[in-house]
Amino acid sequence: MSDRHRSICSAVEQAFPKAFHGICMYHLLNNLKTKFKSKSKELEQHYIPAAKSYNLQEFHVLFYTLCSAVPSAKEYLESVGLDRWTRSHAPYRRYNIMTTNISESFNAVLVKVRELPITAFINEVWLLCQIWFQQRRTKANGCSSRMSTDVEKKLEQRRDRTQTMDYTFDVLNGDRNYCVDMALWTCTCWKFQLDQLPCDHVLAVAWKTQYDPYDLCSLYYTRDFWCETYRGVIQPIPHISSWVVPPALSTFQLNPPDVRTITGR
Repeated sequence: MSDRHRSICSAVEQAFPKAFHGICMYHLLNNLKTKFKSKSKELEQHYIPAAKSYNLQEFHVLFYTLCSAVPSAKEYLESVGLDRWTRSHAPYRRYNIMTTNISESFNAVLVKVRELPITAFINEVWLLCQIWFQQRRTKANGCSSRMSTDVEKKLEQRRDRTQTMDYTFDVLNGDRNYCVDMALWTCTCWKFQLDQLPCDHVLAVAWKTQYDPYDLCSLYYTRDFWCETYRGVIQPIPHISSWVVPPALSTFQLNPPDVRTITGR
């Protein structure tokens, strides 16, 4: 996941030729605003719902609305590749990873330590990761529910919304209906398949049929997997005097790469 900078795209193609390279939806939105400055308001109103939509039918309606408001944006977005910025067209499950917020946040935390020597910088990163792992390990171990804390909150919110739905396998939600297949674990809204978490419609059916909604959640959302994520310990780097260096490496001189510095990234 990244923005569309050419050097990043080139590096991903060379280093990870088989990896799927998604585009951050907010970086792409900013590119659109720069390219079509007079239509910034319309772009923000229609683009984000289209990018986040789960099923193709809903996407086509939203994308048509977007292209009707900003006709020139259609060719640009299609040239990027619909699979790279939309959830509905992605070849793999993106869950809720639609932006580069994680890396942006991590970069922001490291702003002050970037000027340190490389060994001191690595030590600061190690210390930061150690603190974060300890905090998250403590939080996960203190969770008493079957699912992780955030997933429990999501399920509770969705349960509340199911109070107003008709409890049939053809689930009526407002003026729209959705088909739920409990044998195949599918819903025509596609949120269930892509998030691996029961949507409102599946929860409505589960409630009516006395089906345990926890059994419909991916194992990755459970408390046990949450705890397992932070079970590992980030080991400290021992003093250089205790390092065991193979003879072949002790005399090896590692020079910085011979590259030409260019403008930009």
